Amino acid sequence: MQAFVVLISKGGAPLGILSTHFRLPHRPSDQQLRMLDLYVRQAGDFIERCSTEEVLRQNEEQLRTFSQTLDAEVCARTRELEDKNANLLEKSERVRELSDELLHAQDEERRNIARELHDSAGQTLIVLGMTLDQTVREGQRIAPNIVKRLEEVQAVVKQLHRDIRTTSYLLHPPLLDESGLASALMWYVKGLAEPSSTAITLDIAENFERLPRNLELAIFRVIQECLTNIHRHSGSETAIIQITREDAAVCLRISDHGKGITPEHLDEIRAGRSGFGIRGMQERLRYFGGIVIIESNNCGTCVTANVPVPKEVASPLPKPVQAAA
Repeated sequence: MQAFVVLISKGGAPLGILSTHFRLPHRPSDQQLRMLDLYVRQAGDFIERCSTEEVLRQNEEQLRTFSQTLDAEVCARTRELEDKNANLLEKSERVRELSDELLHAQDEERRNIARELHDSAGQTLIVLGMTLDQTVREGQRIAPNIVKRLEEVQAVVKQLHRDIRTTSYLLHPPLLDESGLASALMWYVKGLAEPSSTAITLDIAENFERLPRNLELAIFRVIQECLTNIHRHSGSETAIIQITREDAAVCLRISDHGKGITPEHLDEIRAGRSGFGIRGMQERLRYFGGIVIIESNNCGTCVTANVPVPKEVASPLPKPVQAAA
């Protein structure tokens, strides 16, 4: 005798059939039927649980495969980004090196041009001036009527000689190599006082210790650029330059009381989209590990810089004095 019972899941879906067999014709008792019903429910639960576990196992396997694939892709992408970043850093460093080389080449070329102007054109004008002096003296005896014109030419030659000498000094001030930063800046400020309407105050120690030649030149160029910007753009009647030695660093502060830089333009400068001269200042000092900070409002502009001094030239701080022009 056989009895068949359909296995139903908890959700009501058919799972299979449970079949029972008896050797002889038999009528199941109520207890046997209850036991059969229990077996049916247990079998259904077991089948449903096995099915669920199989689905979970397949899902876990898919998740594991996806996770491994994702890890591999992330690692590959990370390596790719690291390679690109390293390549970008290498190119950026190369650009900075080329920028430094360009600045040094420009400074060396300025030095050469200044020397040529002083030694060649300057000396030629000196000889021309001496010849004119002699001609004027002789002309006063022989042709007094042309002396006045000769004196006018003589004045033009002297002015030309002064202009060439000033241009030569601006290209590369000889005092920077001979006497150091303090002397060169005092000469420069004094020279600017005559043609400029801006009163410049220089606060630096008279016996300011010597720095490496390239560092002195970089600081001089930064101050030169700042004063040029003040003269061209700020409209300020005053400019203050302060240079101090603090521990193993040189601190610069150049300020004015002009109209300042607009916030929009200042943002462009800080983002590197504007201000070629300021970027040049930053590049010059970055070579020595220095930083430049620009602050500005409608009351004026202040440029501050801090430049480390090599240990081999660090020395005690001298007593500051003021020089005003």
